[in-house]
Amino acid sequence: MSVVPLWVVHRGSGEFAAGAATGVFMGATVAAQCVVPVLAARFGYRLVTAAGGLLLGLPAPLLLLTTDWPGILGVSLVRGLGFGLVSVCGSALIGELLPASSAARGSGWYGLATGVPQLLGLAIGTWAAGTWGFTPVFLIATALPLAGVLPVLLLPKLLPEDSGLEVRWSVVTTRTWRPGLVLFSGAVGFGAMATFVPLVLNGPAAAVSATLFVATGAALLGRWSAGLFAHRVRGSGRMLGVATVVVGVGMAVFAVTAPVGGAWALTAAIAGGAVFGAGFGVVQNDALVVMFARVSPGAAGVVWNLAFDAGQGAGAVLVGAMLAGLGPVGAFGVLAGFALVLLPVGRAARVTG
Repeated sequence: MSVVPLWVVHRGSGEFAAGAATGVFMGATVAAQCVVPVLAARFGYRLVTAAGGLLLGLPAPLLLLTTDWPGILGVSLVRGLGFGLVSVCGSALIGELLPASSAARGSGWYGLATGVPQLLGLAIGTWAAGTWGFTPVFLIATALPLAGVLPVLLLPKLLPEDSGLEVRWSVVTTRTWRPGLVLFSGAVGFGAMATFVPLVLNGPAAAVSATLFVATGAALLGRWSAGLFAHRVRGSGRMLGVATVVVGVGMAVFAVTAPVGGAWALTAAIAGGAVFGAGFGVVQNDALVVMFARVSPGAAGVVWNLAFDAGQGAGAVLVGAMLAGLGPVGAFGVLAGFALVLLPVGRAARVTG
């Protein structure tokens, strides 16, 4: 997510096209996520996840052959379809495999499994592209998803818990829109940072990598810690309201300091990224567990991933469109305000007991 926009700019296109690369990827992800329940009911989670890994990995080398940004968007679309299949199956399996009493802790550990690669990829990806070139990065992006296909095929065939049952999506939406909206707001900020930190942070490449590293690392620790806490107190969503405020404050600090430059401003921007990440990690965990408490695991997995990935795509596209008119401070400031106004929604999303 941080390297492909750089590749678009490297090929001679502007910031809007760079944001569109992430937006198309996440848009395809959302489209694929909508059909996962049907596919999983027919083929099982094992085959659907494996198909997602193939779609995610095999097209990556084609990025090297593209000569303009429409071609890059086409590759991003196919890879986004694969990511959509993988992401919904992964989160749904938490609820399918674990008892309800262990869902929060399982979500926390699943956050580690997904967060560590994201942490390494976002932070090291831009450094590797600048140091080694884009070719090794895209080849690694091919090899890793393909390496995961074989272990997935060794899993037992597992159909969704609600396989064969008609899911009333109007009821699902009514029960999950509050945690989904809070998650969406955080994901908007995360998608914007992952896409535009390399372009808006006024500092060396090391500062860019540090910002992405601490933001992703704080999200990883925040989600894991929130899972352990929720498991102990037997309550879900208790931290959503506070976490929403933390997300907004962290984004506001980053917005004000990122374009300034200089040691103090860079330190503050990196700290803002860490605060944002910590809040977003808590939001990720609490939102998913609240959804598990209100709807079936399969439906929860779809809604959670739709909110997360639609938010990331929207963040990239919106900030790309706003940068020209509002600048970095205004564009990222809008995202901070979006998170802060959702405090009442976050508080109302709690499930206790």
